[in-house]
Amino acid sequence: MLLLRRLPRLRLVASRMAPLPHMFTTNTKRCLSTEHHLHVESTFHDELGFTERFLDVVRNDLPLATDPAKSSQLLRRLVKSELLRFTDMRAAPEKFFLAHRLLSSVGLNGFGVRFTVQFNLFAGSILGLGGEEQIALLDEFQRDGTLGCFLLTEKKAGVLSGLIVETTCDWCQATESFTLHTPSDSAAKNWISQGFVAERGVVIADLRIDGKSHGPHAFLMTLRGEGGQLLPGIRVEDMGYKTIANDLDNARVWFDKVRLPRKALLNKFADLDAQGRYVQVGEERMRIEVIGQRLLTGRQAIAEAALVSARVLHMRTEAYASKKVCNGLSGERTLESMPQMRAVLDESYAALDSMEAFTSGVEERLNECLRAGTIPSPELVDAIAIAKIKCIDVAIQRCHALRQEVGSYALMHATGFELVDMLLCCKFAEGDSRILQQKLARDRLKQLKKQGLASAAASVLGMSADSREALAALRLASQLHSAGRDLAKLEAAMDASWREIYHLADLIAERHLREGPKSAFPEPAVDRLLPAVTTFDHEWKGTSGRGDDRGFERRDTIERRGLSVVV
Repeated sequence: MLLLRRLPRLRLVASRMAPLPHMFTTNTKRCLSTEHHLHVESTFHDELGFTERFLDVVRNDLPLATDPAKSSQLLRRLVKSELLRFTDMRAAPEKFFLAHRLLSSVGLNGFGVRFTVQFNLFAGSILGLGGEEQIALLDEFQRDGTLGCFLLTEKKAGVLSGLIVETTCDWCQATESFTLHTPSDSAAKNWISQGFVAERGVVIADLRIDGKSHGPHAFLMTLRGEGGQLLPGIRVEDMGYKTIANDLDNARVWFDKVRLPRKALLNKFADLDAQGRYVQVGEERMRIEVIGQRLLTGRQAIAEAALVSARVLHMRTEAYASKKVCNGLSGERTLESMPQMRAVLDESYAALDSMEAFTSGVEERLNECLRAGTIPSPELVDAIAIAKIKCIDVAIQRCHALRQEVGSYALMHATGFELVDMLLCCKFAEGDSRILQQKLARDRLKQLKKQGLASAAASVLGMSADSREALAALRLASQLHSAGRDLAKLEAAMDASWREIYHLADLIAERHLREGPKSAFPEPAVDRLLPAVTTFDHEWKGTSGRGDDRGFERRDTIERRGLSVVV
């Protein structure tokens, strides 16, 4: 039993430029406790000591960062440490994903969301969509600890609506500037994580030139001035107190004819010429797959975080169950030895092992694209979506099964069960699982149409696992065919066939899980869960500026009063 302030410094592994060898099997991972890990650390060590130094920046104060002001201060500290560079997504993607997994081993909470918004959605969008001059700004942002957000989802088009953008950004050649505007309340940017405290933002808006729409494009903008005040024309509203992750601010944002300079348009793929005409840059045209690159990396990071969080919860619960004494017919025995408990643990570890093998294999393919700066193939895009859908489903299902076997322990703070609702956040973040399933089914029907009836029929007659998928696609296509191009009829047909749509998506996922290349996370699983102090400063907005770490000065006082949780 160690006090929070005396937690040992644990070393894992980090990869800077290339994957590390898979030195641990999944069975070894399952058995590693903190003490076991200390025993093997000498054989599993990165020469730069990234893991230890990365965790040292955050873990002492993370339990105390219970409101957005303190949490954002902590992220600034991590950003300015430069242990993880904003450019590592391209230069060392394995390190980028490892950082997400390490934070999840400490606890799947609002800080993890804040972290991925900063490094993936904000900085990653600049890295993926910006020109060289815009990418060069990342060094300045990192040095200054500038916080950013990603303004995509809108009130009328949230995670259940797909990518719909009504926010407009009109180019004026006379003033050499854009005008960013929210045309209605339904177009307000909604549930923008870190949107209340961010100084900068990448906003997705419909680019219009001379009244002609060129579709959604990304713009880099300043939200707050040096003193922390919102710039003219920008209105931000806090989404309010939530049931979980209140260390993360979520905001609704409106723009009232906000002027942006020419350089605001992230211009790796599209730009304006001297006459203000829209031009494509390079061979890759701007489209949804290009804008959605950071949604892909986000989905991958979320899938991995969910797996690590679920595994840590099982490890901690198994440790508890191994010491919990129950009365048996022939005498005392531990809860862990009960057949139902053993069955849940065995089934959970097997499911988590299987999903880790698939998901790490997906990451290796994605890392190749990130290093090369290429757009992932449609097949890889599907695999990433399936990793997110299935990892989170498995994590939710297995954690739910586990909590039903441990009685009141599942109600206690510092067990990890207090964080399981974060898995629900994972389910709808970076594309709701239902939307991703619908996309899988839609794309499969497009493939069927392109394939032709004769070829599709031959696939059905193959009597293989793939034939079930082909048959499901044919049946669904026949159910939707009569609607033609009538959208009202098509919507009614889809409503009537909703089970078949999701069934087809499940079969597609089964194929990927069965045939996709497998790998493993290079680092061992370690339970580092740090339970948060259960207090919240409802006046945090008054301290959410660019201040220092004064919000953490109460840590020693809190511990002296005996409020720090023993783990």
